[in-house]
Amino acid sequence: MYKVGINFDEISDDFDTAVSVMKQSGVIYGELRTLNRKNFVFWNDEEVANFMKSIEASGIELVAAATPLFKWYYTSDAPEVAHDNFGFNPRLSKAEKIQTIDRTIEIAAQLKIPRLRIFSGLGKILNAGEFFARDELLEYALNRADEHSIDLYLENEPVCRVHTKQDITRLLTSNQHQRLKFWFDIANLIEIGEELDEDFLRAISPRLGYLHIKDFVIIDGKKQYVPAAEGIIEYKRILSSILEVVHDVVITVETHAPEDKKIEYSERSIAGTNAILDSIR
Repeated sequence: MYKVGINFDEISDDFDTAVSVMKQSGVIYGELRTLNRKNFVFWNDEEVANFMKSIEASGIELVAAATPLFKWYYTSDAPEVAHDNFGFNPRLSKAEKIQTIDRTIEIAAQLKIPRLRIFSGLGKILNAGEFFARDELLEYALNRADEHSIDLYLENEPVCRVHTKQDITRLLTSNQHQRLKFWFDIANLIEIGEELDEDFLRAISPRLGYLHIKDFVIIDGKKQYVPAAEGIIEYKRILSSILEVVHDVVITVETHAPEDKKIEYSERSIAGTNAILDSIR
């Protein structure tokens, strides 16, 4: 059983526009990150309440939120890492990090969001999987999430510490908290020169509950994002392997499209993803 959805701001930063495109594409599952140029973790109570009314009236099921949690630096003197921050300051004190964790989970609980994406710290470190598995703030966040029956899904983001197959496997092996799950961005793994294989799939499958689908081509040695199913990633083979062993998963489209092509890329990506999934049923 899988659900196909998309992040609202992949289509438009305007909620009504995003919902209209989703319905025209036959999508009823939504992922939240920013609206009106504001990351949801910074919403006040009034903004949360207004969005709750909008989502309830839309007919869209809110399946997840792509939070910026742990997409931050561990030390004040850590070197700058180029990354997408979606309006989030990654240089926070420990107290500010705890405050952000608390507020994010509070908003998710109010909106009844069952899944939250997290990261693993910006930059590089040896034995990243074991290090993050023991992170006291990760444990704090997992316990806070557990109070509201919310799962935290670690994404394999290349600019963050845990992104290789080895570190992902070691993290999931070292931390057995029931609320820690895996948010698998397939393109991120391909980008660093690794491939999905049987051993890795076996290691992640018990905790795998979320897939990001995006695609790219290489032109003159440079990566260029294109709509899903129009690039170099062999999604039919990869998704077929995953769906043989993982039977309850959310699949959301990510485009990284230019601003003037967001709607077009989203529509083509949704259609391409559905076509692939239809071909392997």
